[in-house]
Amino acid sequence: MVAFTVEDLLRRLDRLQARGPIPFDVRSGEIVGLLCTGGQGRQTLVAILTTMLFPLSGFAERSSLAILGNLGDMRRSMGIVLGESVLDPALTGRENLDFHARLHGLGDDLRRRRVLEVMEFVGLSGSLDAAVETYSPVMVRRLEIARAFLAHPGVLFLAEPTKGLDESDREEIWGLLRRLNRERRVTIVFTTHDVAEAEAVCTRVAVVDGGEVVALDTPDTFRAVMAANEVPLKFDDAA
Repeated sequence: MVAFTVEDLLRRLDRLQARGPIPFDVRSGEIVGLLCTGGQGRQTLVAILTTMLFPLSGFAERSSLAILGNLGDMRRSMGIVLGESVLDPALTGRENLDFHARLHGLGDDLRRRRVLEVMEFVGLSGSLDAAVETYSPVMVRRLEIARAFLAHPGVLFLAEPTKGLDESDREEIWGLLRRLNRERRVTIVFTTHDVAEAEAVCTRVAVVDGGEVVALDTPDTFRAVMAANEVPLKFDDAA
């Protein structure tokens, strides 16, 4: 099953002309990493995929979710974690999630259940009533993911999910994303500039260069191609 389809979109990013983009489907239940270098390009890409910015040309109409045709359905189906936190640091974790659950239109009983459910899933049950300003950076990132999952979205979009975190914290977030995908069957799409991150988490990776997708495959395939292109060097003098 296809979660959504991108056809004539990426080649129009930042008004750059295409060299022949590769259309791609994001399949339900997979984790796709969008590996791109330019920070502005990554921001633009996430903004388009999450309907905050309109492309010159949109999602394919044959997709179950077409960005120009079904905005309401698209937005209701997704959770979004941006590069910068949208949480209020003066509020507690519970208060932040309750506020965002209200924005999703969740009723009182369901809202209370969901807040407890997502906080337990991300390992923050013990910090429900602590102010977010007392959270560590990795706890804030976990709370952002909990917030994005409140409405049980089918697709979770993240921009640079481990930006600013140290190595052990990065691995925590990678593990959380893999759990969400495995246990809750959430389709995950995230942008990154980190090859190691894409390799550690993704089932497929799309390489974005110059505003277009220039390669799309599994991490194993990319590793095999890179290994095949290695050139051994032999030196007569060890020094």
